[in-house]
Amino acid sequence: MDYDDIIKELGSFGKYQRRVFFLLSVPCLLTGFGASVTSFILGNHQHRCKLPFHENDTFAVQSETHLEIINKTIPRNPDGTFSKCSILINGTETKCSEWVYDQSQFKRTVTSDFNLVCDNLYLRSHVKIAYMVGFLMASVISQLADVVGRRFMVRMVCTLQIGIVFAIPFSSTLPMFATLRFFEGMFSLAFFQVYYTTVLELVGSKERIITVTLPDVFWSLGQFLMILLVYFERDWFYVMLFLALPTVYNLIFWIPGLLPESPRWLTARGRTEEASKILTKMAKVNKVQTKVDAYKIKQDSDPGMMIILKELLRSKILLRRLLIVISNWFTVSFIYYGLTLNVDSLGGNLYANYALLGLVELAGYCVIFFVNMTGRKPAHLVAIFGCGVASIGSILLILFAENTLHWLHILLALISRFGISVLFSVLYLYTGELFPTVVRSIVMGTVSIGARIGSMISPYLYDITDGKMGKMVPLIAYSVLTITVGLISIRLPETNKRKLMETVHDVSIENADLVKYYEDKDTSAEVLPLE
Repeated sequence: MDYDDIIKELGSFGKYQRRVFFLLSVPCLLTGFGASVTSFILGNHQHRCKLPFHENDTFAVQSETHLEIINKTIPRNPDGTFSKCSILINGTETKCSEWVYDQSQFKRTVTSDFNLVCDNLYLRSHVKIAYMVGFLMASVISQLADVVGRRFMVRMVCTLQIGIVFAIPFSSTLPMFATLRFFEGMFSLAFFQVYYTTVLELVGSKERIITVTLPDVFWSLGQFLMILLVYFERDWFYVMLFLALPTVYNLIFWIPGLLPESPRWLTARGRTEEASKILTKMAKVNKVQTKVDAYKIKQDSDPGMMIILKELLRSKILLRRLLIVISNWFTVSFIYYGLTLNVDSLGGNLYANYALLGLVELAGYCVIFFVNMTGRKPAHLVAIFGCGVASIGSILLILFAENTLHWLHILLALISRFGISVLFSVLYLYTGELFPTVVRSIVMGTVSIGARIGSMISPYLYDITDGKMGKMVPLIAYSVLTITVGLISIRLPETNKRKLMETVHDVSIENADLVKYYEDKDTSAEVLPLE
């Protein structure tokens, strides 16, 4: 009897699994704000040069006299707006070194505290990328979960995250702030990656969808809490301090016996007796009258991580899957963060835009509840090709109706966000099912590296050029990537309602069984996509 059969016998999603699942899901609702809050603490804070010899100068016009001084001191741009970086001294235009900031949208931001404007504008982009570089490092350290265990990694990254997020509001220098944001991104994503692997390994095949999708739903709902916070509190210091408070919850993971190790991981590592104790407790909590015998679990000797990795690299099937999945993660992250970090391009109110995107994203995550009926592969392909078509439509709109049909511009942007959200949720599930247990965390970390590279490149894409072409360059990249990656993804197999593979050898067995199935049906032409 293999592990999936035992889980089915003990209850695929019984009280024990539900308790662990919701225990781990709380941080998804209350602590996943690091990337989203960037637009509010490092946003485009409107500003102009500070008037010399005017200590009480403000961005807002105080009086007619104040306006008269501004008109004489601050040059105007061709469009009639005041220059943001220049000042007139004795009739000569020169760059300034002090600024005043608009208080109508933001009261205080990292941008205003460290004057990340004008010649220092590039520093703002670098600080944003620091968080994404943390994501990249998370993809590396999360792979340690295959060596030290899921529970140890959850405890460590969650505990370290607490100290980091409480220190961020007290950053006294820009390098300090960027460094702390780097670690925040690293520990935040590392938790999510290990979390997905942990819950996926605790439940049966039918319950995988709910266990990898509900956290996305919780995360989306948490974004609305964040929007409410940043709407009513416009000072970044207090925003970050309030967002740090819920991380104290993470200390609960250190309570003995509350968070179990993954029995599937223990079994895959040959630690069967430990796995049996956890499974016995699972049976008791789920009120299943059965005795879990250690020898009932199908065991494979643990050859060691290096040998497992060599087997992975020698498997043409897994390598092909890995390359295809990496390209998918790169594309999804590239587009998602491109749309997120440039939400201002929608026009209108920043807070309303974020709320609208949040609703669309939530709807996208909920679509995955139907993939047991549609299958993983069809949902994946429809979403990625749909995003590509929406990007092509946006390009045509810019070419022929750049300043009209604004509602259609917004609609196509929302369709792209919807498609990317569907892809994100499907990929977490799909990736976990395509690879065996012994390398699942390593694979999740590896494909995440591709995603993080995409997220790091994406913000700079909008700065390549300006004007009409500047708007089109990101969309051209989105459309080319989605169509190309969608076409190569046709080769991925369907994994709906299949047992999770345990070893690299299981992949060859599964593929051989599928080949035989199609040969028996005399449809050998359909064998190719299964690899």
